[in-house]
Amino acid sequence: MATDADLANALSTSPLEVVGRLVDSSNNALVVNVDTTAREGEAVAVYKPAAGERPLWDFPDATLARREVAAYLLSQELGWDHVPMTVWRQGGPNGPGMIQRWIDGEVADEFINLFEPHAVPTGWLPILEGRDANNHPVVLAHHDNEQLERIALFDFIANNADRKGGHLIAEQAGSGQHVWAIDHGICFHVEPKLRTVIWGFVDRQLPESLLTDIQRLIRSFDQFRSLVDSHLSSAEIDAVLARARELVELGTFPAPSGQGPAVPWPIF
Repeated sequence: MATDADLANALSTSPLEVVGRLVDSSNNALVVNVDTTAREGEAVAVYKPAAGERPLWDFPDATLARREVAAYLLSQELGWDHVPMTVWRQGGPNGPGMIQRWIDGEVADEFINLFEPHAVPTGWLPILEGRDANNHPVVLAHHDNEQLERIALFDFIANNADRKGGHLIAEQAGSGQHVWAIDHGICFHVEPKLRTVIWGFVDRQLPESLLTDIQRLIRSFDQFRSLVDSHLSSAEIDAVLARARELVELGTFPAPSGQGPAVPWPIF
């Protein structure tokens, strides 16, 4: 039986065949088949070469793919399995970059969606109001869900500048659905840049189990530092620790900082 170590090794070293491109991606995101006998055939993955990244004024050039790897490592250190396995690959058809396991799921509209103002379902948390393309009033809301609680806290610690609704993917898992979070290329800036659609938990007390996970990350932070020191700068790593400590001191889900937009655009 293939293990996570088998898959990580295959993503890092096995031959790749480019079979498509994610045309909605702002960077060069390629769909590849990974030749791996450990998984009894081929695995599908997303490959983002650093050479295909669109330069951004506020992030160093050719670092976005490394930030995707760091996001996966942060998720694993927290024990929150919401970022698909992502590894750095030194050799690939278009040069070094990140490669991430493909998630066979759908956009998580059962967890976040737009509704008419009177039709927000029970158990959903309204985020903002606006108007659609036909000038009809709509409300953005997300489900009151423990998975989204974890992703909201992850985004704060990672300083995610682009948590769109379309970056949440629901995959059938047993009797329920598992929510995966993707597209973490513009995370880990040292300045506050959190922009997200998951604001429904603001000021809620942190669940004890999630607080424990964050405290564990803080205690073992040197281990995380050693894992990401080739992907992030020292200042960026220090800022991760500072944000984790801030959450513990706050004890509640954070509110928007007021330093710039609180939500990304577009929201999906």
